[in-house]
Amino acid sequence: MNPPHITHHASRITFHRFPLEKTLIVSLTLLAFAARVWQLADFPPGWRDDELINSLVISQKVLDGDWQLFYPDASGNEGFYFVLNAPMLALFGANFVGMRLLSVFWGLTAVPLTWLLGRKMFGPWVGLLAAAGLAISFWSLMYSRFALRQIVTPTLLLLAFYFFWRGLLSIKYQVSGVTHPASLLTAHRSLLTDYGIAGFWLALGFYVYFAGRGVPLILLAFCGYMAVVAWPLLRREWRGIAWMFVVTAVFVIPLFITIQRQPEAEARVGELAGPLMAARAGDFSLIQKHVIATLSMFHADGDAEWLYNIPHRPIFGPLVALFMWAGVLIALYYTLKPFPEWARQAGTRFRGRQKPLPPVPPLPVTHHASRITHHASPITGYRLPSAFLLIWWLVGLSPGFVSVPPASLGHTIIALPATYMLMALPVGVVSNWVISNWVIGRKPPSNYPITQLPNYLIPLMLSILLLATIASRDLPDYFATWPQRGMVRFLYRADLHELAAYLNEKPDSIMADFAIASLLDGPWDRVALQIDLDEETAVAPRWYHPERALFLQPALSLYWSPVIPSPYADWLEPAAGQTAIAHFAPVQPALALPAQTPVCFANGLCSIHVAYDPATGVLELGWRVARPLDLPPFTLISNPPPPGVYAGPRLAAFGQLLAADGSFVTGDDGFWVDPYTLQLGDVFLQQHRLIIPPGMQPITAAFGLYDPMTGARILTDDGRDAITIDLSTKSSP
Repeated sequence: MNPPHITHHASRITFHRFPLEKTLIVSLTLLAFAARVWQLADFPPGWRDDELINSLVISQKVLDGDWQLFYPDASGNEGFYFVLNAPMLALFGANFVGMRLLSVFWGLTAVPLTWLLGRKMFGPWVGLLAAAGLAISFWSLMYSRFALRQIVTPTLLLLAFYFFWRGLLSIKYQVSGVTHPASLLTAHRSLLTDYGIAGFWLALGFYVYFAGRGVPLILLAFCGYMAVVAWPLLRREWRGIAWMFVVTAVFVIPLFITIQRQPEAEARVGELAGPLMAARAGDFSLIQKHVIATLSMFHADGDAEWLYNIPHRPIFGPLVALFMWAGVLIALYYTLKPFPEWARQAGTRFRGRQKPLPPVPPLPVTHHASRITHHASPITGYRLPSAFLLIWWLVGLSPGFVSVPPASLGHTIIALPATYMLMALPVGVVSNWVISNWVIGRKPPSNYPITQLPNYLIPLMLSILLLATIASRDLPDYFATWPQRGMVRFLYRADLHELAAYLNEKPDSIMADFAIASLLDGPWDRVALQIDLDEETAVAPRWYHPERALFLQPALSLYWSPVIPSPYADWLEPAAGQTAIAHFAPVQPALALPAQTPVCFANGLCSIHVAYDPATGVLELGWRVARPLDLPPFTLISNPPPPGVYAGPRLAAFGQLLAADGSFVTGDDGFWVDPYTLQLGDVFLQQHRLIIPPGMQPITAAFGLYDPMTGARILTDDGRDAITIDLSTKSSP
């Protein structure tokens, strides 16, 4: 088989057997797709609050016709991701397909786009290797497999950068000695079209994630670099580049007008910008620590958040980190290489002996098989793309320098493709060196026939080594190690996910009527379980906080192990005939309430038990659901809620101690049972902890129900707004 036709120009290689390269990138894309959809319902191991809020609250607003450029929910969210996620929910429903498949698509498209851009900037080896690393990387898999909007940002910036470079390289050239039709030497689109498309993708990034606002800074800084080392090129292209920024500005104006009208909606930026605030006050120590931590995330100490990483796990192992940092040094070398000549000529002009700058060499063009092939490397070899890549990487890391936490994989996500290009850059350099020294015009090592030294052998071996190292570390870490960590299971509600799987397998079991002990931080536990339950699985568990409450009916409760501390622990015993499910221990109460005269409230709840212990200050109340409950409509609200939107409970019980004159002594309000899960006949206890201030002597205890949103008390059937108990006689009137 004949070797691929290769054209050497200024230490750069162009592969003319392009179908082979296409086959490789298609294969890599299919591999990336498989890695992102395999067991998508189980990895991550359950549902996180952010996923539920994004899909069931913000995207639901789109389905309800509430279209906004910027949603103030959850400390502020740009609207583009949710506009796309809404039809996914409408088509597939609230499940792992409807909620996570959109992120799979965006994470997947970044792989071929990384190849396209890497090829255009540095050649095929860098493009293919960077795309392959991205396809199987822990970092990309993490954000490609759950419903968060950050994963859209790399794809949009890759599109913007690709069209920018295509505009930069789509220039008419006169090739000496060869006459070519103009249509072969120029792109079929005008320069303004390429730059305009780049501006559109830049602007769209503003509508996805706040880190996208830093992407134009990369291009601005690169233009500054070109002004110094490639002024003729910038002078020739400035109109197209200016048009790109104009397009970006025009498209982002509506977003900034929207944000200006609701500045409190961007609370998230203020929450994260602690180091920047400290620097403004003159304290740069925190930024210094964050810079060191963020630059160390590639080899020493990574993101500390359980949600998105094995805490402090660096992005790369030692070998791949070595290649990445070598890529940084190579990029820095090529970036700085033009400056000595620039400084010499600047000094010459300053001394009055002005010498014109040499013209920018033309883009290398090769005529092969009646085709014109533009080399992947740009006009000045590796210099301009290296500077661009280095600027991109540093700007992408900058949110980690100035925000909390440092080394965040999410905040620095625009540096994701650049990181893998830097890792691949040494292989591209080695490939060029091999071709320059062993294939083009120089003799190979002695007694080694040139026909037995394929030009791709050394870079291929290096590529296989790097990819094998990444795959053997990143894939087991993501699919095995990370999801089994206890804190990850807790944060993603893995036990609820496994409980749902158990209930789906046994829908007719005696588990159909039970309660679940939960921390009850909003409705998200209940929603997470409901998503994973099949429609035919007829279970409706009650939810309660075991530190304050206990269900007597239904008698079966599932306690998360390790067991949440409960004042009723001594009255719990293992449930007969039940085994542990995931980390839930089935228990039942061994407790009976003494008979008391019930007092019923207008909403359907009846007080059936009251007990006050002056030694502990605990007021214990027992309740029974006597009628279908009359509750305000339930609405899911983001956490944190939009400014001015109430997101608290709509039912609470108050417990108070009063002095002899009726004045307030102390109180404790709350409802430690999810009222929207209660059913007719349910019986439960809850405790109010009343701490008596020193020197105060309470005479009366009072309790009742109210709506915390309005403050309105719920009356008893006989018209009272509270039930009082004379503590001296322990009787209720």
